[in-house]
Amino acid sequence: MKRQRLTFISLLLAAGMLLSVVLLFIFSHLETKRVEREFQSDVTETAHFFVQAINNHFEALYSLQLNLDTQGIPDVTRFQTLTGKILQRYPAITALEWIPEVEHQARADHEAEGSTWLPGYVITEQVASGERVAASDRNLYYPVYYVEPVAGNEAVMGYDLGSHAFRFEAVQRARDSGQLQLTVPLQIRRNNMDAQGVMSLLPVYEFPEPMTSVERQDSLLGFVGGVFHPAEIFLSSSGAHEANAFSLTLIDTQAPSGHRVVFSLVPEAETGLVSQQKRYHYVQKTLTPDVLAQQYDENFRYVHQVLSKGGRRWVIEAVPLQAYVTSHYSATPWWVFAGVNAFFVLAALVSFFVFQRGQVYLDNLNQQNDRLLLVNEKLARMSRVDPLTGIANQRAFEEELDKAVRIARREKTPLALLVVEIDDYAHFASQCSAETLDSSLRQLANELDRTLKRPADQMARLDDDRFAAVLPNTNNGEIVARYLRAAAERLNLASPDMSANPYLTVSVGVLTVFDIRETTAEALFHQTEALLRRAQEEGINKICSDRVEGETSAEQVLS
Repeated sequence: MKRQRLTFISLLLAAGMLLSVVLLFIFSHLETKRVEREFQSDVTETAHFFVQAINNHFEALYSLQLNLDTQGIPDVTRFQTLTGKILQRYPAITALEWIPEVEHQARADHEAEGSTWLPGYVITEQVASGERVAASDRNLYYPVYYVEPVAGNEAVMGYDLGSHAFRFEAVQRARDSGQLQLTVPLQIRRNNMDAQGVMSLLPVYEFPEPMTSVERQDSLLGFVGGVFHPAEIFLSSSGAHEANAFSLTLIDTQAPSGHRVVFSLVPEAETGLVSQQKRYHYVQKTLTPDVLAQQYDENFRYVHQVLSKGGRRWVIEAVPLQAYVTSHYSATPWWVFAGVNAFFVLAALVSFFVFQRGQVYLDNLNQQNDRLLLVNEKLARMSRVDPLTGIANQRAFEEELDKAVRIARREKTPLALLVVEIDDYAHFASQCSAETLDSSLRQLANELDRTLKRPADQMARLDDDRFAAVLPNTNNGEIVARYLRAAAERLNLASPDMSANPYLTVSVGVLTVFDIRETTAEALFHQTEALLRRAQEEGINKICSDRVEGETSAEQVLS
């Protein structure tokens, strides 16, 4: 008993450790999911501020388009006036442009008109070497005619957007749709540094609101163009006033490979802070694989769509610093781990003292339990066993028959059912003493039960003079019936006072079914009883057998 107590306490402690480890794993997983949701929420909130900011910049372009639609195409001085306030309010717009559509036959007049306010003005294109040269002949040109601010954008004056595949693709989309369209990320100069920018185009038509693409092409005057610096827009948005500890990469998913990254921002910790909490600011930098592996947790990488507009689909890809993840984790999983272990240690101590003080009570309880088990086993055995013969009783027979019918129906196997009755039992019983009768019944029951060879077969006593057998997966129950009849004959049980048929014999009704289908166990039993009555009508020591195959019944000869 002492060993059992120690074993129980050891198992209790082991179970506590196992449960605490499992709960640690579960709560760590839940904690990870919580941190992941918080991270995604921070990214979504940051992206929301960026979307608001860039839509405000687009609105500036719409206001310029509306002005040109209502007041006509301005001269250079008026264009400067119109764009001055916009550029002052939105410094992330690096250029605002007027881009007319010029037919080839009007090229010379267009260049001559441009030279009146910009000497040397010509329509240009850029060759592979990067040099700007006079544009080659084509049906239509889309040159940059006005640009503000001029400082820093001198090189784009006269540049034909139709000569550049990416820009021309956006020109066509804007012209045919009548909506704002964006180019793929393009290289721009910003503060004497190369940066990624995006050009937006809004068409201006001669007639208001043309309905079809053909009408739009025929009435097109030109485009209001705007070159934006998305990284600067982001940094000026409300969501970037205090940088979060995760990198942000804005990607154009529909751009060709090599032109997808709009900007890449990396958080850098600010130095010289008295507070222990780190603060970050964003710098434009591309993460190297080494830095990404050493300082960032890529398991939390999150991609969030921020813009689906102007023929482009922009997503923000965010990866948190390991410090971000660490700072957002709580100690809850470890508190759960420690709490569960402490609980089980306390439970083990309590169990130890309970064992020590309650051993006598436990022994008495065990004794009572053993007695109850014995009684229950005896009752269970008595409820299924015939008390006189020791074989199965009617209740056990009915349960076994119902089970055999379900199996035969499910597995489509044959089933044989036998009902055995002692011939002229009343007369036989009246001529024997009670002890002789009981002994004869026990001998007969044991011999019949012993005749059934397979473990699945079951013989049962139904009442004083009747027995029944269930034979699963049996295709010829008549053969077994003959064995049972012969077994009764071998016993030579007789009463010397009986003049007619002094020996105890049996009659048997046999039903072999090959297709149970919807037939119930009760119906099968009644059919077998009917066969027994037919056998008894023919005399004593008779067998009546019937085989049921599908919808037909082939009756066997009485024997």
